[in-house]
Amino acid sequence: MTSFLPPNRSVLVRPAAREDFPRIAQLLTQLYAAELPGALSGSPAGQQELLEFTLAAKQAQGLQGRYVACNGAGDILATGTVEYPGATPYERAPDGTIQLAVARIGYRATARLLLTVARSMVPSPRPSTPDAVWLHSVVVDERHRGQGVGRVLINGLEAQASAQGYQAVWLQVLAMNQPARQLYQQLGYKEMWSSPRWHGMLTWPSYLMRKALPAGPATNTA
Repeated sequence: MTSFLPPNRSVLVRPAAREDFPRIAQLLTQLYAAELPGALSGSPAGQQELLEFTLAAKQAQGLQGRYVACNGAGDILATGTVEYPGATPYERAPDGTIQLAVARIGYRATARLLLTVARSMVPSPRPSTPDAVWLHSVVVDERHRGQGVGRVLINGLEAQASAQGYQAVWLQVLAMNQPARQLYQQLGYKEMWSSPRWHGMLTWPSYLMRKALPAGPATNTA
């Protein structure tokens, strides 16, 4: 895959590389703080090391479908992941995670994190068709929010999926994350499902959203 420039040429969207993991881990700690305050706690350095570990685990699973948005100086401003049909799901707690978490963020913070992972595993509708991709783990650095970076990143990811022949994008957004939900609505995503009340007792209320993509080449099943 090659880098590509979205309409806003001040931001480059490119596939992530292993050397990006430290910066991506920083951004993911911000994602936790924004969406699930308190779910990931303890030493900031320990949080970052733990997330770097999960990115690098299972033969660098963090590179699969992951992109970064950079400014003209090459600084990473945002990241997001496109999950293609048939791809191996990202494992949030690969072997060794618990031991490292206890050592780096402590027992209490580890227990909270494991509870978060357990709650996130409560089933919710997840349409899966060969013509659609999933978008997830989208986060913009807190210093650059409100500047259009998220819009550029998402447009770029959609363009990448469309160029490979996919016809739609699905995503799930937490109900409490109103800024992200509003952005997706502005970008043309439609709400297809919302958590029933009982579902919110087991996990976090959320919405499933979908957007049709412009017609592209024949569908890629890779």
